[in-house]
Amino acid sequence: MSASHREDALASLAALDRRGFLRLAGLAAAAGVLPSGCGDSSSALAPPPDLALRFLTPRTYAVFTAAAARIVGPAGAQRIEARRLDPGARTEAFLASAPSLAPTLRQALLVLEFGVPPLLAKLRPFTALAGEAQDAILRELMASRFATKRLIFGGVRSLALLACYGDAASREWIDYPPASPRAGADIEAAHRYPADA
Repeated sequence: MSASHREDALASLAALDRRGFLRLAGLAAAAGVLPSGCGDSSSALAPPPDLALRFLTPRTYAVFTAAAARIVGPAGAQRIEARRLDPGARTEAFLASAPSLAPTLRQALLVLEFGVPPLLAKLRPFTALAGEAQDAILRELMASRFATKRLIFGGVRSLALLACYGDAASREWIDYPPASPRAGADIEAAHRYPADA
């Protein structure tokens, strides 16, 4: 992973903290929007049994994995589902170098998972939604008139791209380094979220 990509992810998460995200999460918790416990989620999204989590919980690992699969697109999602790409484990490793960002990321992921109207336009946990409904929630965050919601999306997106494209397993679908690139392979397109187009 390049130093500039790492710095971009750090800046996105740091901005999220500076812009009052903790206040939003606190208000949501006080209003009863967020449950007090993390609980478990789908076994398909659960961390592997040999992964010791220090910075993420099993629930936030699952939420991040689900969001990353939607953000990186179908080719990345297939590899995440087949467990050939593990953005949650890469994020754990990243947070070891920036542990002060872990609480903010965990809270952002809990808002993504459990936020309901008026916070987010859904009634079920993010990890329980179908792919198209997850895309709709991510688009809602991205296009929101509220800066904090846009920052949640930006922080999660930056870290998802860093975790997925920083993994050597991503090279098989983005054709990088381009020894014999696939026709139409484009690094810029690989980093574009569908709603950016």
